[in-house]
Amino acid sequence: MYDNKLICNICGSAVTADEGGTTGSCHNCGHTMMYPKSDIKKLNRITYLRNNFRFDEGAKIARELIAKNPDDSEAYWADLLCEYGIQYVREGNSRYAVCRKDISGLPALAESKNYKNALQYATQEQVAGYENLASQLEDSISITLNILKQEKKYDVFILSREGISVDEDLDGDKIYLRFTANLGFSVFYAPEMLKDMDAVEKSAQVVYALSNSRIMLPSFRTKDDAHDSYLEYAVNTFCSEMKNDSEKLVFPVFDSTALNFQQLPEALVWCDDIFNCSEEEFMREVSDKIESILKPEVNAIVPDALVTATAANKENLVKRAYMFLEDGEFETADSYFDKILDIDIEDSRAYIGKLLAECKLRNEDEIRTLPQTVTDDKNFKKALRFATPEQKAHYEALNGAIVTRIEEERREIAEARAKLQAEREEKEAIERERRMRQEKEERKLLYQRRRDPLRKTLLEVQAELNKTFITPKRRSELKEEEETLKKNLKDLEAQFPDIWD
Repeated sequence: MYDNKLICNICGSAVTADEGGTTGSCHNCGHTMMYPKSDIKKLNRITYLRNNFRFDEGAKIARELIAKNPDDSEAYWADLLCEYGIQYVREGNSRYAVCRKDISGLPALAESKNYKNALQYATQEQVAGYENLASQLEDSISITLNILKQEKKYDVFILSREGISVDEDLDGDKIYLRFTANLGFSVFYAPEMLKDMDAVEKSAQVVYALSNSRIMLPSFRTKDDAHDSYLEYAVNTFCSEMKNDSEKLVFPVFDSTALNFQQLPEALVWCDDIFNCSEEEFMREVSDKIESILKPEVNAIVPDALVTATAANKENLVKRAYMFLEDGEFETADSYFDKILDIDIEDSRAYIGKLLAECKLRNEDEIRTLPQTVTDDKNFKKALRFATPEQKAHYEALNGAIVTRIEEERREIAEARAKLQAEREEKEAIERERRMRQEKEERKLLYQRRRDPLRKTLLEVQAELNKTFITPKRRSELKEEEETLKKNLKDLEAQFPDIWD
């Protein structure tokens, strides 16, 4: 049965035993493993658990195997991989060892007891294999440790499925842009920040951000997300740190049209604040919640200079509010706009002003520069509702300018991608043509090498046939040999139909 076959601890494929039966080679990646003295099924289980971020469970089974077979080097190696949170990630045609855990408190690999024991109980050939693997692990560990020494702190960690792109994660990208460009928060968002890094750096940066972010927004938008091992591991890691840090908070985001919030990881279903991204006010609710935590002083400020609001001074308040916007005093401006609405709840200028203050814009024309449309913004909706026809046309034109710019940017991006694709295809076509010419020349040379001896022999036979004095028997033999050589030459030519122009 398949369960009785050893599974490669690098790529997860089946390992085929060598002739001696003590080692085996993976048919997929070529990695050589020692056939364990322990239970193969349990060793395979460790590989499965480790590849699904369940390092502690894998380590527990490994230690049980070690207790039963203290001289099993593969059990020690399995425990070592769990200890350092090692997974092998594919990039192109290669696999790279990456650290998925905070290893800042672990000893150097060479000092690990598991490493020493694996070498102690391995054969000489196996020792060489372990040392080769260890050199790769040490590179990954060194890079990870350097990254873990950073001092950067993040306000928010936007958690999305591993490997997802910005284009696929539209809500995550919108939140990232809103929190950074509009609210000035320090945000960790892997699809945007890690796209130019290699696998080792990406993994290390995620490990660092999990420990050094104050708020996590984990995103679950499909049923597959609810069973994603990376998402669950990241959530559990962050939530475990919340137990020792009262300032850490987690606010799950899910799509109610795709899954029920009870399907979220166990650590999240008990959260008091869970945001439904399918709701109309989702983006505003998330922003308000995070801002109320990270900038509590915004709601607390009530400027002493505010005068008693009356209908007589409303226009002066409007002028002063917009002056505060021009000077970049957004919090004070927002307070003035609230006072204007206390006087006249249907003043569209105040609602647009509150939108400007929230987005930290100094005038209405800057609305054109926003990274996303304001169609769903509650202040913008109210501004349109109470605007005069002239004001409504102006506001809609500002929002339309955003739409036009975004479409133009997308068109430019699409054109650039199409151009790159065309260039890539052209290069590939040129390379294919070059390879075809090279292969053709190589086959011509091969044909000539096989043809020349036959032709030489044929010429010799024909020369002898042209002699006057040869016996009939010899002539018959030569004739037969001549026919055979001609047939062989014709057959040879048929084997190389692609070399002729």
